[in-house]
Amino acid sequence: MPKLMILTACERVIIDRTSSLPSLINIFQRMNIQLQDAPLAENAVAPTKWSVFSLWVHTPEERGIEYTQRLEIIGPSGSKFADGMTTFKISEIDDLQSKNHVDILGLPINAEGFIKIRVWLEGVADTTGEYQFFVKYLPKEKHEAEPATTDR
Repeated sequence: MPKLMILTACERVIIDRTSSLPSLINIFQRMNIQLQDAPLAENAVAPTKWSVFSLWVHTPEERGIEYTQRLEIIGPSGSKFADGMTTFKISEIDDLQSKNHVDILGLPINAEGFIKIRVWLEGVADTTGEYQFFVKYLPKEKHEAEPATTDR
């Protein structure tokens, strides 16, 4: 049975063309949002491109078996933001890993709180993994009026 070794959200995933090695750029732990107007709309989304990366480890016996990875993203307000699926299989005996990444456009910021990412393999028990990061509101910056100057 495949085992989920890595699940994370990040700014970007780069896969090397020759070695297939992934580079994860800016792993998300907390997303600070500078508020301009409050409160935000119920469906507020930041126009941010980001990625979800997962790495599954397999046994040699799983070579050639096709799996379907399901993905679900829950916004800070508790409602589903996105979902999807990816199919994959192991073909090489010397690389018993599946590396999947999904690019997402938009980040739900309608509430302060955790964005939860859940993945699992369809039809395979005990393969659910979860990752979360926090959306934190920062207060609107106050621009103090500059003191008036007088010419004498």
